[in-house]
Amino acid sequence: MEPMLLPWMLNKRKRNGKIEITEIPLAKKSKLQLLPKKPQFRLISFCQRDLAEKCRLIFAYANVPYEDVTVHDLKDSFTIISEAGPLDFPMLDWNGKIIHDNDAIGRMLAKMYGLAGMGLFEQAQVDGIIGIVRDLGHAVIGYVKGVYGLIDIDREKTYKETFEPGVKKYFGMLEKYASQGPQDGFFFSSGVTYADFAVANMIEVIDNLHPEILFKYKNVKAITQRVFAIPQLQKYLRSRLSMKEIMKRTCTVKENLKIERKWNSEIQKEITYYKPNPEKICTKKPSFVFHHSI
Repeated sequence: MEPMLLPWMLNKRKRNGKIEITEIPLAKKSKLQLLPKKPQFRLISFCQRDLAEKCRLIFAYANVPYEDVTVHDLKDSFTIISEAGPLDFPMLDWNGKIIHDNDAIGRMLAKMYGLAGMGLFEQAQVDGIIGIVRDLGHAVIGYVKGVYGLIDIDREKTYKETFEPGVKKYFGMLEKYASQGPQDGFFFSSGVTYADFAVANMIEVIDNLHPEILFKYKNVKAITQRVFAIPQLQKYLRSRLSMKEIMKRTCTVKENLKIERKWNSEIQKEITYYKPNPEKICTKKPSFVFHHSI
């Protein structure tokens, strides 16, 4: 029986984050070889710097072209053919195939482009960090939405009851991971992974609101600085909007979106239509002070 060659086993990755593909002759063509050289991706999400940002960083790192559709910039309607019906964002349109769930999208892209970790044990650890970031996001999202004017909250109460405890709990877990890794690298000695991207994005979001709460997580912040210094990411990092510019417009994200579900007799499937809704205009204003980023 031929050995099963997983995509990440074909990658020899250095600690500086560069990827070298080892050419290994295969008796049969693997599924990886059958992928198009330039996959057609369309990433659809609420806005930049949301939790889907790790997927954008994967695309940038791997130099993969894709269409970045953000709902708050939506001017023309677009359609999605999905038997599952309208689901939450983000979603990835991969050559007509719709993939939902932020972590599922990130995991697939990471495996495709050598950012999922080396070996089964490290991949499990990487997924564990992704899970921590997801739980952290759930813990702080209410406060973040309130600060940005998306919902009404008692800011002081929400900070003390959910935001601060969530940051301390989950960043404590991330700091433990970071302290066990290489002193001059990323979370794992094999090189950068999409877990590094996910954590760096979350650090940036929170640092723009309350940098003082992150002071004691030195190892995690050091990894974040190394992520934002990766040469392959510089072009993308220079081109994206600042947090302040993005959040000024985020107020209209959900209020400006109308979703309709209709049956299409030609293809015998239901189609979900996403289009601007000019009748709904967000009048709330964000109440925050931006600090210097990391």
